[in-house]
Amino acid sequence: MKQAIPFILPAMLLAYGSVQAQTAPAQQAPQPIQQQTPQPPPQPAAQPSQQAAQPTPASPEQAATCGGVVNKTVTAMSKGDFNGATQSFDPNGKPSSDKLQQAWDALTKQYGNAKSIGDTKKGQAVQGYTVVLVPMQFDKGQVGAEAACGMNGQLVMLRFGLMPNASSKS
Repeated sequence: MKQAIPFILPAMLLAYGSVQAQTAPAQQAPQPIQQQTPQPPPQPAAQPSQQAAQPTPASPEQAATCGGVVNKTVTAMSKGDFNGATQSFDPNGKPSSDKLQQAWDALTKQYGNAKSIGDTKKGQAVQGYTVVLVPMQFDKGQVGAEAACGMNGQLVMLRFGLMPNASSKS
């Protein structure tokens, strides 16, 4: 898990730097669930050395709170409660329950049924967002739920992809 957080941050920074998070690359990700994230405030022109915000460790409380929201959302999705899962998202970028269901169906088609959903105790603070990676075990492999939570603790981005180094295990 220690190696997973540094892996996800470059992808998350790309997502925050674009108008739509849907343009961020995902390593071998099956149908990411993403919605438009609020565009971060522009960097002051007087500070060119800070064009890309440097991530810092999130507090344990921030990481646990965001990880708990992700766990609750993914648990609802695994139980088929897609309407309930949408309630964890920020109202300004909430995906439809149909979109969540399509993404979950694509994920389970590729990896089988969800066996367990883990917790996260570490995260990164990036441009006012808390970014976490929640590990999940499926019948056919380990998948990570990459997520960003806003200051209000609600999800602004959620996508799934292979956990780093998961593809190197045989």
